[in-house]
Amino acid sequence: MAKSVTSGISYSDIVSAIQQRQYSPVYLLMGEESFYIDRISNYIAENILTEEEQGFDQVVIYCTRETDVMNIVSTAKRYPMMSKYLVLIVKEAQNLLMLDELTNYIVNPLMSTILVICYKNGTVDKRKKIMSAVQKNAVLF
Repeated sequence: MAKSVTSGISYSDIVSAIQQRQYSPVYLLMGEESFYIDRISNYIAENILTEEEQGFDQVVIYCTRETDVMNIVSTAKRYPMMSKYLVLIVKEAQNLLMLDELTNYIVNPLMSTILVICYKNGTVDKRKKIMSAVQKNAVLF
């Protein structure tokens, strides 16, 4: 099984916690290999909300260099409409220029939102503020 070097969380640990309905408000999935990043984000997308709830309370954002981080934060602070949770999946987060602007949200996340950040083809610099917030308040894979 693939394991996160920093937190020791494996793919099966995350899936098992989700099956037991033990959700973290923030997941940071990063690494050179995108296989498990895609599997975990797809598993979250398919299994937390029912198909009917997904239309209202599941948002997927594909990031480009022009993506405004504050739009991601404002979406994450939105309350769910038809279910207990809002699932926000941020794909291609490696394209975000101002990734550190998510730090304040990660420090104080909305408990009704499940934010999944998919950072492929590399890792976030461990010296950035966001990484200390993630290590304290999120699941790091």
